[in-house]
Amino acid sequence: MKNWRSLAAAVLGALFSMALTAPTRASEGGAGPEAMTMGNMCMVMFGYDMIHITAYQPGKSRSEYCAEIPAAGPTILVFDIENPTFRDMPLELRIIRDPLTPITKDTDLEALTEVYRPATKYTKGTFNLEHNFKNNGHYIGLVTLTRPDGTQETSEFKFMVGETLWAWVPQIAGAVLIAGIVFVYWKHTHPSGKKKDAAGATAS
Repeated sequence: MKNWRSLAAAVLGALFSMALTAPTRASEGGAGPEAMTMGNMCMVMFGYDMIHITAYQPGKSRSEYCAEIPAAGPTILVFDIENPTFRDMPLELRIIRDPLTPITKDTDLEALTEVYRPATKYTKGTFNLEHNFKNNGHYIGLVTLTRPDGTQETSEFKFMVGETLWAWVPQIAGAVLIAGIVFVYWKHTHPSGKKKDAAGATAS
């Protein structure tokens, strides 16, 4: 009985872990592990200053999204510049298809580019980017800030469009974990026939 209680506790613990790590439904506007988030807003950081990013798909729902956009199609990304001094600095925006490998200085960004907006000053502190994502997949947004002395800083945010296999990795891992726990317990409580025979011979 004590063993069964231990098994039940282990399985419940694994299920609880799965619930915490499973991807939030896109309709609720979840946040992926790669993005810094606040509610349903992602953000890119420049030092201690941030630019908030919120995604919308008005043609499909009124929900706000962050790192998980539910499906391909027309999408609006809204950028809110928190630091007023940034409004006088040019911001360049590029969204690329995530190559799922590290991006280096030798990476051909042009070949990966989904949408590009050249460096512009956004004196009102907010701007929109509208784009029709035609394919589900992983994307990276690159925001480059040019400071008054000419130095440039680039910060990135990652997001998914549509559900992909990687979104279900935590659930798959949780299922494998539970199966492993059950198998180990079964092996522990059901010794093989040879062991039983050896035990019986010893007893006789």
